[in-house]
Amino acid sequence: MKRNLLKFATICLASSLALTSCDKDNDNDVDINTLKSEVLENTAKNVIEFSYSEMLAKVNTFKTSIADLVASPTDAKLTTARNNWKEVRAVWEKTEAWLFGAVATEDIDPRIDTWPVDFNEIDQLLASSTVLDAAYFTRLDQALESSDEDIVDAANAMRGFHPIEYILWGEDGTKTAAKLATETRAKQYLVALVDNLQNLTKEVYESWSNGYSNQVAKAGNGSTEFATQKGAFIEIVEAMAGICGEVGEGKMGEPFNNQDPALEESPFSKNSMADFTNNIEGIMNIYQGKFGSRDGKGLEDFVQYYNKSLDLEIKAKHTAAINALKAITNPFGTALLASNSQSTLVQNAINRINELAEVLNDGTDGNGKDLKDFILQYSN
Repeated sequence: MKRNLLKFATICLASSLALTSCDKDNDNDVDINTLKSEVLENTAKNVIEFSYSEMLAKVNTFKTSIADLVASPTDAKLTTARNNWKEVRAVWEKTEAWLFGAVATEDIDPRIDTWPVDFNEIDQLLASSTVLDAAYFTRLDQALESSDEDIVDAANAMRGFHPIEYILWGEDGTKTAAKLATETRAKQYLVALVDNLQNLTKEVYESWSNGYSNQVAKAGNGSTEFATQKGAFIEIVEAMAGICGEVGEGKMGEPFNNQDPALEESPFSKNSMADFTNNIEGIMNIYQGKFGSRDGKGLEDFVQYYNKSLDLEIKAKHTAAINALKAITNPFGTALLASNSQSTLVQNAINRINELAEVLNDGTDGNGKDLKDFILQYSN
């Protein structure tokens, strides 16, 4: 991963033949070393750190709407809470295109977003005498120390987005405010779940704002986390490719291949297609160095400096994947079934996502065909 490869300039100067064959069309006024530093700084601060600040702001709004809903349930308040859940969810799903740093090392990702969730287990918890407060989540954290993966998965599944989703929508998505008003334990659990979600979101945001952003921005120049810029760029690219694998092979592939809607990610809200689309949208956010109101230098600027055809291929594959996802108009839980006319569209979307993954990281270092190989060649 850190081996030294011949510099592009060396190849291009080797002969006139190499010069004509190299796909280099850059602005001579651009200092490439400055550009690479700008890309890392913008990616760290204006994409990743900013995305978590946006998520925390939306979680805070969501928490307020939940408090209002629990105090006096109405269908209008329930709709507001559901919409706020979706708004937080949209930001989170985009950030899954950069799952590194504390969100990975501190196991924040599985504590926020483990799926699928068995609503029967949630019902059993609600029917028990377990006190549903902060101490309950502390005990869940302690369970994560177990060497038994089933215990860990079960603990993670009892918090985060999807238990919240189940309480707000119900098993079949038809929960009413009148029904919620009668569910004393569910309301207690809902408040505790949102408090925990807020705490975890704050933890990952503060990990970036209090130092990890600088670790990425200063890669190869004083960073203790990344001795080279190459290391930071590889971390970014592998995260981009990783979310393709999670969506294509996991979130979509497993339910589709097993013909099992019970494996769907967000079944109660019927939000799965939005989840998948936001996951893949996040790839272009970090590639272009843009998130929300922030826009700066991104990997695309680095790639365009040396290889415009690779840049165009990445964008074409990304557009194809997004368009394939948007072509699926039925809820994922029904669209995935072979008996549904949209099942072929599901397979097409999986194929397009896999093709995007290939151009990001095909798993074979050194063949020069993907973004990871580009980073191996042109960063140091």
